Amino acid sequence: MTIKTRLLLTSGLLLLFLLTGCGHSSNGNGTGKGEGKSDVATVTIKDGQFITTEGQENTDDSALLALNISITNHSGDSLDLLTDDFSLYDSKNEKVSVDDTIYDDSGNFKMLDTDSLAKDKTVTGYIPFRVAKNKSYELHFQPDVYKSDKKVSDIVVKINTKDYQDNQQEIKDAMNAYVQTVFFEKKDPKYATLVANDANKDAEQLKALFIKNMGTDLEDQLSDQQMNQIYETFKRANSEKGSVSLKVQTALPKTAVVEVTPKVLFLDDMYDEVEKLKNQFVDDNRGKYSDYDAALQAWYVYMTKNIGEVFKNTDPRSSDTSYKINLIKEGKKWRIDSEKSTDNYDYEQLQGDMTGGY
Repeated sequence: MTIKTRLLLTSGLLLLFLLTGCGHSSNGNGTGKGEGKSDVATVTIKDGQFITTEGQENTDDSALLALNISITNHSGDSLDLLTDDFSLYDSKNEKVSVDDTIYDDSGNFKMLDTDSLAKDKTVTGYIPFRVAKNKSYELHFQPDVYKSDKKVSDIVVKINTKDYQDNQQEIKDAMNAYVQTVFFEKKDPKYATLVANDANKDAEQLKALFIKNMGTDLEDQLSDQQMNQIYETFKRANSEKGSVSLKVQTALPKTAVVEVTPKVLFLDDMYDEVEKLKNQFVDDNRGKYSDYDAALQAWYVYMTKNIGEVFKNTDPRSSDTSYKINLIKEGKKWRIDSEKSTDNYDYEQLQGDMTGGY
């Protein structure tokens, strides 16, 4: 290698070192992470995720990306933070502003606290932007240094939106697996990987609610075996005829809300069919019983045996209400909030619809 060639290569390496040394950004190499820094502040993208609010579904051309951003103040003075200090720019240098209209009642989604940041302190939070999927952007932060008249250069972090996940479909799959397994008792292969609930426990709650809804008079007349038989018959019919429509209302990193609209069997719709069954019993047993109690007991046995015909001849009906069901992320799974509480009224109402509508 000649001296001239060696000098040329060395100069090239020196230039590369100079460029990387004074650069204001780095990308996450496909990890969704990145960092930009100056003598004023360090901006770190810790992670990010596509989110959903108010039922607005993400598409390839328009999706809400929440970046989890950490800011560390090195300026020696307080650093004023405003959402307007942050912008995304696409490859055409078109600006994407912050979408700061995100609200989360659970408190698990913390927006970046836009306030005064003391020197040497760090603040972390989410900033959402509406972007296109699978495209490259630059995040620009324009620091506003307290008591400084000098214009401070932007801190830039490069990102590629293909590095971030959208959990909309996963959330919908988790909710569907729960409905199919717990409410309809169908096997769903996604339950084990997506749902954290104890399916047997939640299914037992449904059974107890159905028996309660059938009424104490009927429960007093029937044995436990007969009540269980009626429930199993109803459950099979509801499973065969029933369905749900699902819409993701909210999808955040740790919480979600899915709107569930059931189309199922309602006991209120069975009056005529039960009357037909009663009339058939009377016709088949006219004059057979002289004792009312014996006839009544025989009717309950007959009804238990033939109630399946009532369910079979009843059409499912869509609920008048869509229920907002809460999901909480636990590790890699989602827990459907099935606890009875004043804050979980919609789940209780959904249980009612799934057990005949009482």
